[in-house]
Amino acid sequence: MLEVSNADNVEIIQLNATGMRVIILFSLLFDKPRTLDEIMEEYTKHPLIKDIDSDDTIRNDINALRDAGCEISYATKLNNPYRLIKHPFNIVLKKSQLRALKKVYNRFYENFTFDELFALESFFEKLIKYSNDDKINEEIKKISKLSMYNKELVKSLVHYANQNYKITIDYKIRPGVFKQYELIAQKVAFRHNKLYLFCIDTRYMRNAFFKVDNIVGIINVNIKKSDEKLKPYVAKYKILNVNEENYAFSDNEKLLEIEGSDLIIEATAPNEFIMMQNVLNFGKRCIVLEPLDFREKIMEKIKSIRGVYSNEKD
Repeated sequence: MLEVSNADNVEIIQLNATGMRVIILFSLLFDKPRTLDEIMEEYTKHPLIKDIDSDDTIRNDINALRDAGCEISYATKLNNPYRLIKHPFNIVLKKSQLRALKKVYNRFYENFTFDELFALESFFEKLIKYSNDDKINEEIKKISKLSMYNKELVKSLVHYANQNYKITIDYKIRPGVFKQYELIAQKVAFRHNKLYLFCIDTRYMRNAFFKVDNIVGIINVNIKKSDEKLKPYVAKYKILNVNEENYAFSDNEKLLEIEGSDLIIEATAPNEFIMMQNVLNFGKRCIVLEPLDFREKIMEKIKSIRGVYSNEKD
């Protein structure tokens, strides 16, 4: 049996501590340039790093990274930041791992907060930095649902929606045609893989929604918080040939009356768009009764869908 002396134990512990610090230092410099003071502050906060005596320990760790093949700038002046210029490390992401990453993201992204979504965006960017596989990097870029959007615009819209600010947006109605809308921002959310700004249209003081990718810019912001709240959209419809005891009512549905084998239901949704999706999911089992303009829109939508399939047959 191989025996290890106390001196050897000390040496191994010291080596492990140095190795841990070097890994943490690499992560810190990879994130952004840091001064000695900033590195020392991060070291002292880290639970896996023991107390260190001086800046010389950090300088030794920097030299250890240089010996490992990293190119790190020299801080020629007092407390200038050290910059990680190049490094020899990269990750190899297998296609199976990439598929798993996509699957998890697509399954849960609608439930994430925007802070979490932007944190994931930063994570994907770091993966790309570490990977030398251009094809894999292109696939990583496509995972994020935020990749196609102007990130600063989205951050601004989320902030204004959280504050219920009144804003004016420049909106693309169709190619080459733009219109300005004044609205009270209420919520930014994904619906069916598209990002929408849900709001109150101040022209009619009614619920509205705008596709974020068609918002060209924010023209004006009134920083006074509005007391107006997004009122739920209300509709009445009939569900055909269903027993009340067997029908699974959702939280947003209320039974108004029973008409033979049919149920008359009043339902609410955050806006007309979501109400339309809910109604269409019933298929031919559902007949919209009110509002009349919503009923007309449903009929037009059904005609449009039928038209698509008619053209397909031709």
